[in-house]
Amino acid sequence: MLKRTAEKVLAIIGAIVFLITAVMTTVQVATYDPEAAREQILESGVDQTVDTGMIADIAGSIGIFVIIVSVISAILGIVAAVRLKTDRKQTGIGIMLIIVALVGSIGTFLSGFIGGMIYIIAGVMVLARRPADEIRQ
Repeated sequence: MLKRTAEKVLAIIGAIVFLITAVMTTVQVATYDPEAAREQILESGVDQTVDTGMIADIAGSIGIFVIIVSVISAILGIVAAVRLKTDRKQTGIGIMLIIVALVGSIGTFLSGFIGGMIYIIAGVMVLARRPADEIRQ
């Protein structure tokens, strides 16, 4: 039986990073000031009228999407870490970690990039490390 301690630890660290991304995004959405954004847009030289309500709605929607993707990525990382304990074929878990890393990184508009990279490293380690008896066959 092959111990998967490194993969478990990396999956848990990646989940923590995705949860931190969700918390930081929640704080940013909660403290967002559409009037300050409007002033910045007008200072940048845009001559058109700016609808602050629309800007606030778009920012809130994007923020909520990032929060949801981050939490789902963290949950799937924890599931992967728990499932690594069992003595089954681990290929599916490695592939799941890589897919969650890609979807999580892109879905958070690269704010979850570090967590995604940690998941990719864990997924590749799961796929690359094989028990000695499996290699001999």
